[in-house]
Amino acid sequence: MRQRVPFSDVDMHGHVHNGVYCSYAETAINEFLREAGLSDRFDPRADSHGVVYHVKKIELCYEGAAGFDDLLDISAGVRRIGTSSLTFSAAVVRAGDGAPVARAEVVWVCVDKKTGRPRPVPTPTRDALAAVPPAPEPAAPRPGTGDR
Repeated sequence: MRQRVPFSDVDMHGHVHNGVYCSYAETAINEFLREAGLSDRFDPRADSHGVVYHVKKIELCYEGAAGFDDLLDISAGVRRIGTSSLTFSAAVVRAGDGAPVARAEVVWVCVDKKTGRPRPVPTPTRDALAAVPPAPEPAAPRPGTGDR
């Protein structure tokens, strides 16, 4: 997905605010699921086998800086399908030169709608996700790009 950085996403240092990358990653994951034809399995309004998914963990690694009006390419995919969790990865690169900006790992836990307790990912969802090509391995950081 392509995202142009709006002024509202920039902090007082002129960079995309750290927390905004969480939003970018979540949006890219939702777009990935939509493009794969799987978004209905994760829509809390749908009857998706009596489950919903809660974010358990987000890990962000900053590789470089992005600022106002930069054009970013953000990709996402499935990294791991666990018993009751799904791990997604997202990568943010600057469009044009492909310079890495950030990468994220997001873990969702499958939760029973009625009890609120974790439960196994339903087999039809697991099978559908397993049929989608896995997320590409994140690029190694370029030397000197970790300084923002």
